[in-house]
Amino acid sequence: MHRILFMLSLTIAPFFLIAQNQPEDNPTSLTDTKTFSQTSLLNNFDTLSLSGKIFATSPDTLKSLFVRKNPPYLFNANLNHQERSLGNKIGRGTLYVGGYNTTILTYLIFSPTWLSRWDNTSSNFKMKEFFNQYKSSYTKPPVFDEDLFVTNYLGHPYQGGFYYNSLRSQGATMWQSALFSLGQSLIWEYGWEAGFEQPSIQDLIVTPVVGSLYGELTHCATIAMSKHGFRWYEIAAVCVFNPAYAINNGFRFNKEVKRRK
Repeated sequence: MHRILFMLSLTIAPFFLIAQNQPEDNPTSLTDTKTFSQTSLLNNFDTLSLSGKIFATSPDTLKSLFVRKNPPYLFNANLNHQERSLGNKIGRGTLYVGGYNTTILTYLIFSPTWLSRWDNTSSNFKMKEFFNQYKSSYTKPPVFDEDLFVTNYLGHPYQGGFYYNSLRSQGATMWQSALFSLGQSLIWEYGWEAGFEQPSIQDLIVTPVVGSLYGELTHCATIAMSKHGFRWYEIAAVCVFNPAYAINNGFRFNKEVKRRK
């Protein structure tokens, strides 16, 4: 009998200790669990130490295709606007993309024909031809364009990466960001550029697909650099290769902290 009581006490003791050490704001029911999980994602995430290794808890929105940890996925990056709703992020990302597209379109209009491959540019612009081409973009199928290699396979992945990180840098998931990049790529081909050239088959594939992969790589690299604070050359690299992150954070970068040896 004494042995049975002793074994029961050993079984119950851990649960008693856990209950004693439980913080007041820990969830005690299924309803509280949901509230607690939602609230905890909005706060700074704790750093946990286990067997000499440092882990940082992160929300699922930071899960990455290129990070094989489950969990955590990525450490806390203090992404600006990550607590906002998806609709709010899409609206803000669309503003970023609008500014980017306006800059690119203006550059192409005033570029020489050998670079833009557009006939209807600033030097010989005709409104009638513009509207005819716009109509053709919707009544004829897309074509394989003859743009420069650097335009199709460097410029468009970079463009798609900007679209992707316009949402991803706000804490959106990979798939939300990829779909946003796809949507913005379609808007570019059938909206912004439709009056100047026929939608391109290469661009419709390369911009969202390769752009999303490029965007996720630069996103992960940016998060990795932010872990201990950015060095000056890392700030320069982010501004060049992941400008959406810089724009979303108002070009404010956490400073480098002294790193442990």
